[in-house]
Amino acid sequence: MDVDQLDVAYIAIGAKRVLDRSALGYSKMPFQGEWAYVQACIDQAERLGREWQACSKVFPGRWCYEVAEPFGMAFGRHLLAGGSLDQAACILDRIIATAMKTTSA
Repeated sequence: MDVDQLDVAYIAIGAKRVLDRSALGYSKMPFQGEWAYVQACIDQAERLGREWQACSKVFPGRWCYEVAEPFGMAFGRHLLAGGSLDQAACILDRIIATAMKTTSA
């Protein structure tokens, strides 16, 4: 499956925004620097692509703005708090559900 480059970009934008706003110093990151942190976030782009394929016919909004960037922020925040990678699906599901509710009205 091809990874949507806009998903990658917007996940990274969200993750970087959270990192820049965090009080966590680079030396205290649960990763070996910014690169590894952003990579852990954008590694989830294929998962976003699969979810997009599943709901693209009914998704009422702009995926990059309403799912990819918020996912980058939420997953990034989760990782910076010491959360595990295996929570990505749950975080993504919540974001999609919220986007479906708020943009369908």
